Amino acid sequence: MSRDEVDRAIVGLVAVYDRISAAMFVMDAHPALVLLRGGGLRGRTAEVAKEVLAAVEVLWSQFAALGAQLDRAKAVRAERSRPGESELRVLTSVLRHPIVGLSASGMVLDTLAAGTPASWQTVPGLADDLETVAAEVVHALSEVEAASGRIAALYAQPSATLAKASADAANLGGDALRGSDVDGLARKLGDAQAEALGDPIGASGPPPALVSEIDALAGRIAGLAELRTAYPEKLRILTIAVGEVAEAEAGARKVCDLALTKIANAGLPPVPDAVGGLRAHLAQLGQLQREGRWLRLADELSIVERSVSQAMEQAAHLYEAADGLLQRRTELRGRLDAYRARAGRMGLVEHQELAAKHRAAQDLLYTSPCDLPAATRAVVAYQRYLNQLTERGNP
Repeated sequence: MSRDEVDRAIVGLVAVYDRISAAMFVMDAHPALVLLRGGGLRGRTAEVAKEVLAAVEVLWSQFAALGAQLDRAKAVRAERSRPGESELRVLTSVLRHPIVGLSASGMVLDTLAAGTPASWQTVPGLADDLETVAAEVVHALSEVEAASGRIAALYAQPSATLAKASADAANLGGDALRGSDVDGLARKLGDAQAEALGDPIGASGPPPALVSEIDALAGRIAGLAELRTAYPEKLRILTIAVGEVAEAEAGARKVCDLALTKIANAGLPPVPDAVGGLRAHLAQLGQLQREGRWLRLADELSIVERSVSQAMEQAAHLYEAADGLLQRRTELRGRLDAYRARAGRMGLVEHQELAAKHRAAQDLLYTSPCDLPAATRAVVAYQRYLNQLTERGNP
């Protein structure tokens, strides 16, 4: 090599060495390297760790050899401003000839005692290989870091949900956490995350069943917090509703009493009296609220709401049943009057047998208590006989 060629080669190697130094610094300070060196890895991440750590060891060996050869070349070149034949021969050997012995794994063999090289490499070739492999290792480390970040992000939401639920429950006090196992869920979540971080490249997010448990707990505690705020309004609405039950039961009782008086064998059940129990239950709710027994309050509140709804429904059904009996009697009376008017238009009012059937139906309908089945049969009998007379054309 000429002097100019030597100088250009050294300058080029210094530039490459500086780039490799920067890449080696990034690699050595990379947080993913700590993870890969920590052990306890599994799956695809364990495979990557084995490959990367082996490559890092080779890189440091080759990097040290590159630096030593570059220092040697710079030292020989610095001996004279115009190197002679002997210096140029040494520099040519360093800068062009395959003088770096490598093992089968790529480790530099500095002495014969270290073993017989499996291959030899030139200093520029070593520099090119180093730059390529260092970039590949940094890229692999970045992929591991990205995978770890993805796992952390996937676990961040349920962790935050669980932490908020725990804080909200502590703020509620009372029995907000009774029956739940925040600590147990936290342990499960931590174990699952540690398991995932053992193989972040191949792992997925938190187990769906665990996330569902955490969401259910958070939802329940959020519901209890909402209950604490909404309780006064809920109590006011329930109190009004219980008053409406009292009115509905009073109305049902009134119409039932009338039906029992007016209709024989009405078959009506006793009028329920749910108001007293409901009002006692409301008082119990107040005690639970004052004691901060939120879980019990939520359960009892649901029971009262269902009981109010059922009491209203029962009162309405009973009212409809009793009123239906009275309406049936009224309807039969109207039908009998309509048939009587028809008989009058046909000139059959004085018909002896028809008049007897009318009296029988009328007596049943206007006697208290009224035998509705018998009255119904009597009205139908009157109607049929009237139809028969009409079809025969009797005067």
